[in-house]
Amino acid sequence: MVYHSPMIWNEDLTNTLDAVRCWSYEGGVVRETEKEACTEEVVVIVLNNRPISTLVASPVQLRELGAGFVVSEGLAGEIQDVQVQGLTVQVTATERSGSLSSIIESCGGPTSGTLMSHVKSSLVIEQELIFTVISAIVSELWERTGGAHCSVLFSGGELVAKSSDIGRHNTVDKVIGHALLNGIDLSGCVLGCTGRQPSGMITKAANAGIPIVVSKAATTRQGAETAQRAGLTLVGRVKQDSFCVYSHPERIAGLVPGNSPYSGGSLTDPQG
Repeated sequence: MVYHSPMIWNEDLTNTLDAVRCWSYEGGVVRETEKEACTEEVVVIVLNNRPISTLVASPVQLRELGAGFVVSEGLAGEIQDVQVQGLTVQVTATERSGSLSSIIESCGGPTSGTLMSHVKSSLVIEQELIFTVISAIVSELWERTGGAHCSVLFSGGELVAKSSDIGRHNTVDKVIGHALLNGIDLSGCVLGCTGRQPSGMITKAANAGIPIVVSKAATTRQGAETAQRAGLTLVGRVKQDSFCVYSHPERIAGLVPGNSPYSGGSLTDPQG
């Protein structure tokens, strides 16, 4: 398969930027000026008329955020409807048994951290796509403020969703939500993220059924173990001509099929 250059994705920066006063030091000269900064809002997620969480997020793609959050947290399966009223996102969805009470009892925190799904996907990608995914992780919001994360979602070798947000977990929820609301099969998708990949990030992808996660950054030991247990292929430390696969390398064409290098006693991290 030939992978095309990532399509241009027009970011919605509505209400995500503002100017803040600061003192700028440059070349030994100090001056008072203004710089662009990200805005943040408190967003309330409601599932089937029950408030379940509050998230601090960039105030765009809120329908996507709500849909993606309830699925990636293992709280719901099929999304039936999502309505946004101000900064409240009302999600109607089929709940997963026992999952909703566990997150409400955790004092309304942003994540349940519960792995509810084992990824089932026959997706296999060429190594070239890993670098294509990484090249698509470009955010205008970050370039203008230095304060945002970005996630992208690929299907069939093409960019199908992209999100920038002050929170990296939010960006994952938003691209997942975009897929759910647009009928994109997540079992055939590759998720690209900024930042390290601890167990909580891997859990989100696995609960949504995404088989491959790619990041410039590394993972944690628990992240690698969670990916292996969840049946998810985790690729990290991606550079210009190298990368590390921490779990289920059989989904990357040309690599030796087999299990994760984690064998119960130590984790071998290839140089890269």
